[in-house]
Amino acid sequence: MVARPSLLRALAGVVTGLALTAPLVTSLAAAAPAAAPAAAKPDEDRYDAPLEITIDSLTPGVLPRTGPLVVTGTVTNTDLETWSTIRLYPLFDAGSGCTSTTCGELMTTAADLALAAESDPEAPVGVRETSVRYDIASLEPGQSTSYRLTVPQRVLRQLFPERATGVHWFGVHALGASATTPDDTNADGRARTFLPSVRRTDGPQVPTAVVLPLRKQISHAGDGTITDADGWEDALGVEGPLGGPLAFGAASGAAPVTWLLDPAVPDAVRRLAQGNPAREVVPVTVPEDPSPSGSASPDGEEEAEEDPALETPVARAARSWLVQAQRELGTGTVAALPYGDPDLTAAADTLPSLYRSAREQVATELEAWQLETVPVAGAPDGFLDAEAIESVDDGAALLLGDRMFPREMFSDRPPVAGLVGDRPVLVVSHAAAEGGPGPDEARAPVALRQRILAEGVVRLLRARGQSPDPLVVVLPTDMPVAGAAAFWSGLDVPWLDLSSLDELVVPPGGGADGKSEAQRELDPMELSYPEAQADKDLPGSVLVEAGQLIRAARSYAAILGEEYTVGTDLVREALTGSSYSQRGDDLVATRLHTTREWVEDQLEAITIEAPDGVTLSGTSGGFNISVRNDLDVPVTVAISASADSGARIEVANPIRLAAQSRTSVPIDATMSRTGVHNVTLRITDTDGTALGGIDTLPMRTGQAGVVIWAIMGTGAGILFVAIAIRLVRRYRRRGEAPA
Repeated sequence: MVARPSLLRALAGVVTGLALTAPLVTSLAAAAPAAAPAAAKPDEDRYDAPLEITIDSLTPGVLPRTGPLVVTGTVTNTDLETWSTIRLYPLFDAGSGCTSTTCGELMTTAADLALAAESDPEAPVGVRETSVRYDIASLEPGQSTSYRLTVPQRVLRQLFPERATGVHWFGVHALGASATTPDDTNADGRARTFLPSVRRTDGPQVPTAVVLPLRKQISHAGDGTITDADGWEDALGVEGPLGGPLAFGAASGAAPVTWLLDPAVPDAVRRLAQGNPAREVVPVTVPEDPSPSGSASPDGEEEAEEDPALETPVARAARSWLVQAQRELGTGTVAALPYGDPDLTAAADTLPSLYRSAREQVATELEAWQLETVPVAGAPDGFLDAEAIESVDDGAALLLGDRMFPREMFSDRPPVAGLVGDRPVLVVSHAAAEGGPGPDEARAPVALRQRILAEGVVRLLRARGQSPDPLVVVLPTDMPVAGAAAFWSGLDVPWLDLSSLDELVVPPGGGADGKSEAQRELDPMELSYPEAQADKDLPGSVLVEAGQLIRAARSYAAILGEEYTVGTDLVREALTGSSYSQRGDDLVATRLHTTREWVEDQLEAITIEAPDGVTLSGTSGGFNISVRNDLDVPVTVAISASADSGARIEVANPIRLAAQSRTSVPIDATMSRTGVHNVTLRITDTDGTALGGIDTLPMRTGQAGVVIWAIMGTGAGILFVAIAIRLVRRYRRRGEAPA
């Protein structure tokens, strides 16, 4: 084992000794001043302090005007030696012991916060407050214990005699000793976070929306089942990317929550709750008394069915999630993404109609829950290119990350109420979602909450007494549920107006007050879409397969009729197969291709048989063709007939075919000229889209018909002449007198 202290620690101890100029100060802290250039944030593996400290709660989340500041958390011995005589102290960037080299300056800009978040955990930012202390006798290797530090208001007033609006440093230091490390003044464990401060709380409020995403990769096997059932079981659990956000949002109490939802997710979970059945081509049976939420009973449990597939762990987890989702989404605001959350940037070139297809797709589960939704469009990373933005043609709000607004075009702030055509823009703060500074977990609930509060303070300062810019934060999906209550309660501060996402949308022409002067028309070409982002887009081959599957699925749905839903299921498979979540999956195009081949096999089971040739006795006539349905379900098709110039073909469409049947279809033909005409007959759906069945035949008009008509015409003429002559002769005989 490497002996402690290291040379770096020894040097830090010397500097710390020089800083002991006040009674309450004993050592330096552990991060660089925000106003000074900071070293790049090291990898977590490079910070190897023997005592690991967490900040699990900080009450309140701002510098209090009354009452104490209370911090709790845990201390863990990550070393191979026993540590003893452990003392924990709070750390502030204020007090008589602070100098330009020991304490960071008050942070007042977004750049300050970004620099601080990336700073080295061992660089100085403040000094310890030794009048407040928590003692731990010893910790064995791997052992953890909790701590609680309470900083009285009288101490806070000594440290901060004059309150200023900005963001302070706050931290916790642990000092101790081990067999190879002496008990010195150097910190053996560190934790840091931001501590916002607002001088006046009766000013304007920062409109803030906290958004919880419900997105997940949905992949289907060739038979239509959802793949990776074990992964879904974990995802639906309380620590998964679907169950975790629900549990985290449930702790919000009265605070408004916005759910960023892919509408395909509840539908996929419903299939899992039903045992993850394979694709079936069966008519829909409507129950006599369907429950409004699918098949859930009033107490929230699925009605019992003797089916082993319904008693699998993933099926039970899915039913539990649906009950909770219906409850939580019903009390919040649902911002609905296009169905399947398709990769709009990748689709812009290859399949521009994908957005419209996804937006028009009905979400069965949401419809059953009777939830009102707000249409939005945006990528998980916040980037949409210009063509993707233009594809959003229904006025949905665009969620664009703040990294899309380059400083050279937008100064130091994105537009407050931007518009792209009639599409309102909401700028999502990437920085706020990055969380707090190390060395503890940057996206832990307290760290993330403190970063949100700090970003709010920056907006207050930037507004200079005017209306502050809104703050939109999309939380990560792996937020620990244990800290959810503290997260939400800590956002309840006078200068933060926690709102739902739809309240921040400024429609074209302004809000309810009719004011639109703050709106700015944006040119999508001015927004940034880096090459590194373009490299992440789904390959064009995936979008080609998705488009072909959608077209085939719609034809299949058209010939089956409204009583079958398999066509809709296939469109959904195509949409979820083109999702952002499919990025990096090399097998997605193969899965879509396999499904498309299955659909095309179904369509090709309907065939047409025409005679080898047809000869009409005249310029018009009829003949019959045979249409066969080898499917186990009835279908309704049409026949599209085409011929070269001079021929007109008529078919009595549509054609209804029973399952496993054959029928004869009459064809009427009219020719404007004699000769041989080539006729092509195709099986189509009722909209005219070809299904695959095709046949051709030559059609002739015979000369005999013309001769017959000539002979008949001549005979008729002779007959009329004979009749006329006879009538004249009779008339003359009547005129002669008798002798």
